[in-house]
This record gives sequence, C-alpha cells and structure tokens, in this order.
Amino acid sequence: MQNPLSHWTRPLTIMSLLMASFLPTQTIAQSVSPAPIDYGAKAGAPLTEVGTYPWLANAAALTSDGTIFLGLPRWPGYEATPGIAVLDPQSDTLRAFPGGAWNTWTPDAPTGEALVNVNTIHIFDDDTLWAVDQGTPFFGPKVDEAAAKVLQFDTKTGKLLRKIVLGPDILPEGGSLNDLRLDAENAYFTDSGLGGIVIVNLETGKALRRLDGHVSVTANPQRPPIGEKGQILTNPQGAQIQVHSDPIEISPDGQWLYYQPLSGPLYRVPTKALRDETLSEADLEKQVEFVYDTPPLVGTAMDSKGNLYMAEMDRPRITVLSPDGTLRVLAQDDRLWGPDAMVISDDRALYVPIPQTGRLAANRGPDGKNMIEPPFRLFRMALPDWAGDRERVPPVFR
Repeated sequence: MQNPLSHWTRPLTIMSLLMASFLPTQTIAQSVSPAPIDYGAKAGAPLTEVGTYPWLANAAALTSDGTIFLGLPRWPGYEATPGIAVLDPQSDTLRAFPGGAWNTWTPDAPTGEALVNVNTIHIFDDDTLWAVDQGTPFFGPKVDEAAAKVLQFDTKTGKLLRKIVLGPDILPEGGSLNDLRLDAENAYFTDSGLGGIVIVNLETGKALRRLDGHVSVTANPQRPPIGEKGQILTNPQGAQIQVHSDPIEISPDGQWLYYQPLSGPLYRVPTKALRDETLSEADLEKQVEFVYDTPPLVGTAMDSKGNLYMAEMDRPRITVLSPDGTLRVLAQDDRLWGPDAMVISDDRALYVPIPQTGRLAANRGPDGKNMIEPPFRLFRMALPDWAGDRERVPPVFR
C-alpha cells in the first residue's frame, strides 16, 4: 500500500527547515502546492445541522450505534460546563457524562476524579471513550498534580476503565496534552504547551517523550494563528497565541504519525522510530519528514484511504489532501467559521463541531470583545464516493 501523502513528502532537509521557518508573513497561510479544487462558495458536500447546544464543544465522538458525545472545555465564559455530554439530536438536549462528581468540578474541589478541562474526546473501535483532561484553566498552570490526566470510560455504563497520569519527566511544567490517536498497543499524544510527542504503551504503561522542542513540533512566530477575516489570535496582554504540536493522525497502515503546530506546516515521522527507545533523539529527528505547507488547522481526520481532512482556521471550509497530492475543498460555507476536532462515522459522514474559538474574547487581544454567536452547532456531511471509510485502529508495525 502506498504511504499516505507520499507524493508530497520529502525528507526534512536543512533547506526545507529554513523554508518552513522563514516564510514571509504575508504568505504564511498559502499552500506552496497547487491550489485546491474549489467547487464554489457553498458547493461540495452540503451541511446538515445535527444539533445545537449552549455549551462550547470543540470535539465530537460517535459510538458504532451513532450515539454522539461532545467534549466541552472549560474556556472563558464556559467554566461551569459538565466537561463531557451526550447529545440527543431529537431534543437538542445534553446529558452529562459519565455523571456525578465527574461533571461538577469547581476550582476548590479535588481533581483526581473530576473533569477539570477536557480538551478532546475520541471513540475508537471498541466503543470506549477516551478523554484528554489538560487539568488547567485556559492556557493556565495545572491546578495540581492529579488534574492533568487521560481517561478511558465505558460509554454504556460510564465506568472508568483506565486513568493515565504522566510524571514531570514526560509532561514537564508548562506541557499540555492536546490530542491523541491509538494503534493496537499505544497511545500517541501531542503536547501543545511545550512542543513534543508523547507515547504511552497501553500494555506496560511505559511512557516516552520524543522530539521535545524540535522544529516540527514548535510554533513559528512568523506563522501566527490566523482566524476569521484575517484576525491574528492574541491573548488579553496582546501577545500572539502560540500553540505547538496540535493535530495528530496515524496512517491507515500504522506506519506514520502525522502532526503539526496549529499554524503548520505538516510533518510526519515513522511510528516505529518514535517507539524505539534505543534510537537517539538526533537519529529520530533525521527521520522526520516535511509533508505539506498547510494553513492553520484546528482539527483533522483521516479516512481508510489515507485522505487527510483539514478544518481550516483562516477560511470557512474543510479541505482534503489525498495520497496522490490532490487537494480538494470538501465543503465551503460561512457556517464553518471556527471548526475543530472532526470525526468520521461508520456510515461515512464527517461530523464537524463549531466552537468558534477565534471569537472568544480571550483570543482577541487587549479589550477583546466576545463575538460568539450562540447556539453552538454540530454539522454533518456525507463523504463523496472518492473518499474512504472510517479509519480503523491499525496494527502495530514492529
């Protein structure tokens, strides 16, 4: 099988590093490859509104029977969120999950058995739900050592099946787990706080931190996060918001891990090399490959054919990069401003939550005004014939 995106992949040479690091500011959001196939302002796959809700949701996940879960981070203005909820599309209502004290955390409460700040959720082949709890307020310090954790729940009963807490050698102060993907034995995470890749062997519990601070996981100030209508995201003090390694995907054959800082570009590295404890960091870095000069991406998904679905931050659209290098616009619609973590369902539909992150006052600089347009929405679009199916958890290649 051809490696996904191999047509566009080249080794990470000194020249490509320089190109990735020093692109002129006015061209940071432009692809260096041919323009995508664009089917018009509201063409491509039509959007179907699945549901609306009052809480900001930056991630969606589905079980095999179609039950919809939402990840609800405690971001400014939404601190009282339950963290995770089940959406009933018929009534547009949310049910807190897993229930009880997990969903009612307040700043003075214990953190070990509570959802402090859920950044993402995922459901893989076994229908269990995985949640990354950053354990921090919005871009703030950890509440305590028990707050940052990875949780696995039974979606039927809400029972906690697994909890992973990482030590300071794997997740140093300032580190913040962002997203995750699984293969048959391992969990892979991006650290968007400091920049790095974390791997946890799910059988042994052994954790590794790789590519710590490497250029491929580090946000470049010359590529600022650009949102709606050219707005550069800045914090209340006026500083540019820098999000290090963020979106992450595993190729259908399990051999490649794809990732990028929020503002790009896209890189990949062999999963086998990441897991190899005998491989030095210097030798591992030699295996990192530059893939594509992507715009700022707030969410990605990959299908069984290796097509990479990209939720663009600076345009209201979803694009798809195929293994042969073709770049298509899957959907373009003003309702797609501010998307986030997407998911492909078993019936070949792409689900896209719209948290409107760039409209939060906290991302709009000093005296920033809240531009959120409630309610929050979840959209669905059927995948075209040329696309693949939902990507299954691949085998581990030793």
